[in-house]
Amino acid sequence: MNTDLQEALIAWQGGELPQSRTEALLIRLRDDTAFRAALAELIWTLCLSKVAQSPDPRWITLQEELGLHEAQEAVQNSRLEEALMAAVRREPQRFVSSSWRIATALAAAAAILLAGLLWLEKEPAASPQEVIAVLVPRDAEQPSRVVTMGQLHLAQGQARLLFTHGVVVDVEGPADLEICSLSRMICRQGRLRTQVPPGAEGFCVETPRGTVTDLGTVLGITVSGQGKTDVNVFEGQAELSASIPGQAGLRTVVLNEAEKASLGASPGLIGTSEVMDFLPSLQPVAPQLRLPADQRARILAAKPVHYWRMNRLVEGQVPNEVTAGPSLSLAGKVEIGSSARFWGQEAPGVIHSEKPWIAPSRGYALELWFMAETLDQTALLALTTPDPKRPHLGLIELGSRPPGQATGAGVLRYLVRWPAGHRDGMNLFSAAASALPYQWHHVVAQQARGRMELFLDGQPLGPAQSDAVPGDHPAIFQIGALEWRPDQELTQLRRPFCGQIAELAVYDRTLSVREIAEHARPLMGSSF
Repeated sequence: MNTDLQEALIAWQGGELPQSRTEALLIRLRDDTAFRAALAELIWTLCLSKVAQSPDPRWITLQEELGLHEAQEAVQNSRLEEALMAAVRREPQRFVSSSWRIATALAAAAAILLAGLLWLEKEPAASPQEVIAVLVPRDAEQPSRVVTMGQLHLAQGQARLLFTHGVVVDVEGPADLEICSLSRMICRQGRLRTQVPPGAEGFCVETPRGTVTDLGTVLGITVSGQGKTDVNVFEGQAELSASIPGQAGLRTVVLNEAEKASLGASPGLIGTSEVMDFLPSLQPVAPQLRLPADQRARILAAKPVHYWRMNRLVEGQVPNEVTAGPSLSLAGKVEIGSSARFWGQEAPGVIHSEKPWIAPSRGYALELWFMAETLDQTALLALTTPDPKRPHLGLIELGSRPPGQATGAGVLRYLVRWPAGHRDGMNLFSAAASALPYQWHHVVAQQARGRMELFLDGQPLGPAQSDAVPGDHPAIFQIGALEWRPDQELTQLRRPFCGQIAELAVYDRTLSVREIAEHARPLMGSSF
């Protein structure tokens, strides 16, 4: 490789050259077609080597490497060449000067057009407005908010990123981040701790000195203001990779549990880390549910047939505030304090009724408060038959993915099945991001003669009309799980809830819009 090509490739990868040398190379790139094509070929080879060493899907890796976020749509619309030309001319997402990509635009586009392997493993990239994660500040007084593709800055403090596919990234500021996709983020500065569950392996954190690929594990990653990157594997394995200036090679190192390494100040160097203080796991502080002092009297005045506040135990059961009403039983890990605390898959638990309630054909209303701590698909309240197989009559759950939508972040679902079953039914869904974690929400789900209504935080969603009108039917309450049977192992609980549930009231009529707004009133004040 001649000196000009070598130094041009170094500049492309972010290496520093004297200003006079940079200007001379840019002039040659502008005027020398053969030189421009040769550099484009080297860049293309480097991209392919990164793809070959990356986890699947490799199309996404290559697409992100070159900034080609519109290539798949272009193929479908027969505008491939125009889209590629526009893509390679864009200002790059990475840490290199845009002038180098602009200078090689024509040659890079030609090389891409010749590479048929690009479309062997296609996967749609996230659209710019698609919800990729939810940012949860550790301070309970600050609300959660959705995160889409783009820049993310944390001047100070700590927060947790909950990705929609289960990855959890704790962050401490000052942090300069960029969310690129579900599988990739850039960290220019900050302290991170990543937790990658099974099924999400391959999550990458790119830094100024290289890339850290989480192979399904728990990592600590610290990126200094100068870009130096230190990595500590708390659980599992991780792969570190660093580009070598002047060649297409990519140096990689696999770290096992309890091992540390550093992507140092020199490009391509992977060495030993001396950093001891990595970011610990940050559990966000859950806000308290502050209801009016007369909350119990207000709900009882609405004449519920059942009302469980979830704030105390009597002889090991949750008492019914309605006189002579049945109590609820606990199974698994459920903590009763100011509300019922559930722990999800970590330690499954459920609250359930022993005897069925006869849901009237004229209609009913289910009202409760909840605060989730994950984006998982989890059940808040299910109505099942007394049948040992527990077919469903109704369900209120979080995290569903409505048909035709890519994400279920913060989606509330109300389902009615008649006759009872496991497969079909009529649904009402909230919009995405309307029921975010670490925020208390008030929900009313009700139906009368098949007309379904769903209210979230006092606002109506719906209505819908079920094809079949439910008749009188016995129903078992399942709170915090999809269903539970006495002979069932708790580890087999499906969709166990993680978070808190309070104030479950059941009515043998539907509530008026005014009543629902009145019951949801604490959300409108400074309650949290």
